[in-house]
Amino acid sequence: MYEYVCYTKQGNWRYYADSDLDAVRLALYYSWRDNEDFIKVESTTLGSSPSGASLAKNPIRSVSAR
Repeated sequence: MYEYVCYTKQGNWRYYADSDLDAVRLALYYSWRDNEDFIKVESTTLGSSPSGASLAKNPIRSVSAR
């Protein structure tokens, strides 16, 4: 199990998950359940620079092939 931190507009909390995908699923579920505004998830167990996932307000637009 790996440790993660979920950041919301209301605060943040630590939790454990088996994978990155599971961590995002849990963060989104608990944010929805507790009526919190999800910002991002970071892994705290991958060394000094944490990896993270977030829901972007302005997603990157795909470039069409020529």
